[in-house]
Amino acid sequence: MRVRLLGPVDAVVGGVPIPVTGLRRRAVLAVLALHGEGIAGTGRLVRAAWGDRAAGVSPNTLQSHVSALRRVLGDRTAIIARPPGYLLDLGPDATDVAEARRLVGRGERGADPAENAAALRAALALWRDRALIDVGGVPWLDEQAEALEGLRTRAQLALVRARLALGEHAQLEPDLQRLALARPFDEQVHAQLMFALYRTGRQADALGVYRRLRAALADHLGIDPDQRLRELEIAILRQDPALDQPALAVRLLAG
Repeated sequence: MRVRLLGPVDAVVGGVPIPVTGLRRRAVLAVLALHGEGIAGTGRLVRAAWGDRAAGVSPNTLQSHVSALRRVLGDRTAIIARPPGYLLDLGPDATDVAEARRLVGRGERGADPAENAAALRAALALWRDRALIDVGGVPWLDEQAEALEGLRTRAQLALVRARLALGEHAQLEPDLQRLALARPFDEQVHAQLMFALYRTGRQADALGVYRRLRAALADHLGIDPDQRLRELEIAILRQDPALDQPALAVRLLAG
């Protein structure tokens, strides 16, 4: 049994996706799942599901939605009443969010770039759409959705680092160009693009990326590139032999 939040909120029971009908029920299930093995207080559950109308909601109304969710999950013990609220009792890795966090952590910390890439690809495959896409409009859930999209970005950038460490510079260059356009002030993305361009024999283009980023940061944010990016520019200018070692990407381009 698993609750999925990386896209529309639903449950997977016996390998079969089960939709959760009703915005309020989905919101209650999402809050329970996001608390992991912790207790979600009744106040937070009611505010997430009813918003501005929360003050008029009785405990019995919330309880009826919890009962309906137990039926969806096919297990009366899946959601336990425990003061000051409820606990989703499906085990430590029973949400796609928990699995994604575990896989991203493994992919960021591992010593083998190939294993890291495999873990990060598995993590990214868990996203079916924007996280919590069908329970938007609730401030707390919107904050959680933003954080989960941040986790997705972390995984994407870590996968780029792993692939650079594997020597996949030419294959990555088009994706990095698109990422740099979409994230014009992201120094990590631009460092990765500089490294990829240099490793494919395009030193001038790599230095051009640095100059454009430096100008953009100065014009729009009033800051200079950080020290690590300046050191990468110097290494490219000098054609530092250390840059010919693909595994150096893991250290130079870490977030």
